[in-house]
Amino acid sequence: MMKNTENDTELFAARIREQMQRADRGEETVGDFLTPKEQYLAEAVLNRAGFRGRYGFFGGYPNAERKRLVCLPEYVLYGADGAEEDYLFGLVREAFAEKSDTLTVNGSGFRSLSHRDFMGAILALGIKRSCIGDIIVDGDGAYVFCDVKMSGFIRESLTKVGRDAVKVEKAELPQELELARRTEDVTDTVASMRADCVIAALTNCSREKAKEYVSAGLCELNYTELTKPDTILDSGDVLSVRGKGKFIIKGTDGTTKRGRLRFSAEKYI
Repeated sequence: MMKNTENDTELFAARIREQMQRADRGEETVGDFLTPKEQYLAEAVLNRAGFRGRYGFFGGYPNAERKRLVCLPEYVLYGADGAEEDYLFGLVREAFAEKSDTLTVNGSGFRSLSHRDFMGAILALGIKRSCIGDIIVDGDGAYVFCDVKMSGFIRESLTKVGRDAVKVEKAELPQELELARRTEDVTDTVASMRADCVIAALTNCSREKAKEYVSAGLCELNYTELTKPDTILDSGDVLSVRGKGKFIIKGTDGTTKRGRLRFSAEKYI
């Protein structure tokens, strides 16, 4: 994940500008897999540069979280009536498909494997996170989106996830396939929906420890660093605590006799 420092942000912006410049020179460019936060920052750079109508983000399937930025040269838009959204999306999707692969990683069926298991095994091969898109757990296996340059290496080298032997194959996905990350429901009670209260409940720690997580820069709210422990969380918010998990806040449902709020969330697994 990109660090939240001024220098790192400028280096990231320079990479986006370089990708735009290559497109201006006539090259169709496909960047790394970006987090939602990085997509937001990239879009800001693109729009400030006036690079509208010639780029798009795609991650391999509808509602993907990690996506690649595709920048298009002007000539590919000639003949389009104002480069309609569907036409542009089709070009972005085709460019993504040329530079990306979808893999299936199937286990023995005798062990339960989590998203963290698959991610840890792939990164242990020495592959950069930016070369890997979403990992969607499906039963005892997973779909993995990756840069095409890494596809063969992963198929040859990934033989075990956790303690389970796995087989990796290239897959072709239907265009309208709907995939979703696996989650589990979490319920608890809190004094309020302050971030530190919710973090403490979700990670089973004290509020003081939760505040330490925030001050150490380990927490993100809606893919942006969370800096204030008293921030009030709401339904639909996405909360990440590094090393502890990622959660979607579902909302509150009344109070206990002692006046504590009942709340629920979904945890990515």
